[in-house]
Amino acid sequence: MTESEFIDYWNKEYKESLPINHELKMVYPDRWFRIHSLPESKRYAENEDEYKIILDRQNQLINDLIGEESEVAISFGLYRWDSTNDNYKELTDFGEFQKVLRIDLQKERPEEYEDETYFDIYVKTESWKNGSRNEILKAIADDEIRAMFVSPSKKCVIAPYEGGVDVIVDSTEKRDRLKAKYVDWLSDREDGM
Repeated sequence: MTESEFIDYWNKEYKESLPINHELKMVYPDRWFRIHSLPESKRYAENEDEYKIILDRQNQLINDLIGEESEVAISFGLYRWDSTNDNYKELTDFGEFQKVLRIDLQKERPEEYEDETYFDIYVKTESWKNGSRNEILKAIADDEIRAMFVSPSKKCVIAPYEGGVDVIVDSTEKRDRLKAKYVDWLSDREDGM
C-alpha cells in the first residue's frame, strides 16, 4: 500500500475521522466494539502467563478479522515533538515506516488545540502472520507505544491499547456478530468500555 493508497482509503472509508486511534470509537459507535485483553478487565499483565493471554486473544481476534497472509497497514501517529522521544525510536525498531501525512491539529480541531500542533502519520504495509507482531502487541499492551492495524481488504481497523483492542468494522451487523462471538472478552459496562 503506497502513501496515496493509504490516504485515499482512509478518506473514503473513515472520512469523518482523522487516522487517530482513540477518535474512532466516538466517530463510529455503531461499527465499534472493544475486547478486553485480560479476564475481569484487568489492564496490565503482571507475569508471562498474562502476557500469553493478551497475545493469544489479540492474535486470534486479528486472524479472525483479517486472516493469515492478508495485507495490513500498521499505522501510528506522533506529535511533532515525539520524533525525538523513546516511543518513536521503539517503533522504528519494528521496521521502516513511511510518513504518509502531516495533520495540522490546530486547523482541524481549533476548539481543542490553541497552538500550532502537528501530528504525523506513519505507515508500514506487510502480510499478517499469526504471532509475527507479538513484540509490537506487547509494547502496546505495556503502553510504551501506540499503533493500529488497518485492513483495506477486510474494511476494518484494529486498534490495540493497554487493556484491550478497539475494533471498527464496516457494518453494525458485522459488529454485532463479532460481539456475540467474543462475548466473554467484552466489558460488562453498558457503554462497552
